[in-house]
Amino acid sequence: MKRILLLLSLGLCLFTINAQEENDALAKKILTELSEETKTYKSMIIDFNLTIKSKEINESQAGRAQTKGNQFQYTTADREVFCNGETVWSYTKEDNECYIDDVADIADFNPFEILTIWDENFNHQYVKEVTVGSNIHEIKLFPAHPEDSKYHTIVLTADRNKKQIKKAIIKTKEGLTLVFSITKFITNTDISDAVFKWQKAKHPGVTEEDNR
Repeated sequence: MKRILLLLSLGLCLFTINAQEENDALAKKILTELSEETKTYKSMIIDFNLTIKSKEINESQAGRAQTKGNQFQYTTADREVFCNGETVWSYTKEDNECYIDDVADIADFNPFEILTIWDENFNHQYVKEVTVGSNIHEIKLFPAHPEDSKYHTIVLTADRNKKQIKKAIIKTKEGLTLVFSITKFITNTDISDAVFKWQKAKHPGVTEEDNR
């Protein structure tokens, strides 16, 4: 009897391992499809809702983000951020101040980073299909090198039919949780390069702080 139970236990373990391997292979396939599709877009415009939570913070805001190549711009109720691929201008409306930094020195949230973040330095684990037959899947990401990453875990909700991210729950090692939900996704529209550059003349009395 003990031998039968042992064989059953081993068989169950092997089944579980094989099922997880198959699921993780599915996760990798979905992420590859998302990356390949995203890289075909010459531009993207995204309407989003962002919730930020920590011990001290619990706030939600809506915004719109635009990107073309390595340039991006996004606007929320309290800030505007512009990046032409080299320089980042972060404007806070309440203080009427603009902080200027090199793009390599910025650790702020970039809405477009999440669209292909898994391409480098992340391991993945399949979680589930949200609703059976929906082809919408949850995938968990873990930093491959946690000591070098600002992230703890990321849970993506991906629409495999559209090959697009619907939602991302991002947890940082500092205890911050960001819930990023995409409400509208527009691709391949013509966007002027001027959109991604700070226009001081449009912000009378603004104070600039250049950190470069």
